[in-house]
Amino acid sequence: MSSGFRPGGGRPNQPGPSGGGGAQNRGPRTANPANSLFDVTKPDAELFDQIAEQQADVFAQLDFRNRIPASQLRRFFGEVKELFRRFNSQTAANANKNEEEIYRQFIEPQFRMIRSKVAYTLGRQGSSSVPREFADFLSEGIRKVDSAKNFRRFVLHFEAVVGFMYGKDALSK
Repeated sequence: MSSGFRPGGGRPNQPGPSGGGGAQNRGPRTANPANSLFDVTKPDAELFDQIAEQQADVFAQLDFRNRIPASQLRRFFGEVKELFRRFNSQTAANANKNEEEIYRQFIEPQFRMIRSKVAYTLGRQGSSSVPREFADFLSEGIRKVDSAKNFRRFVLHFEAVVGFMYGKDALSK
């Protein structure tokens, strides 16, 4: 009776003839905080302008083959913007609750879950993957968000980064 194990037998992130090797060429699995320039101590004007442009420059300097596909950028940005829309909707509908309470109860769990989604996508192969630099930007940026106010600031920073990325043609097609 076979144990079902095949050397390199299609197991994700394992080198071998059919194992793909997913994240093996993407560096260590731990995030590099240097790839995320989002800083909660910086003023909004700087976060949404100079720092956002510097972040986009990090992505624009990647080799074309290692850039984030536009579809993956839209996926992650869309998910963050949907949470932001829900946050704004909940705060408008629940005037008796403060923003922090709404953020913690309705938004933060799903927002933090994006970190696991980006980690999963980083480990995949091919056009459905994301570059390490983008994964670190998103993962570390989310990790730094500690309040409703900083959630709002991160979303606007991310939006500015996306705008600069398109302007700098920092995406793979």
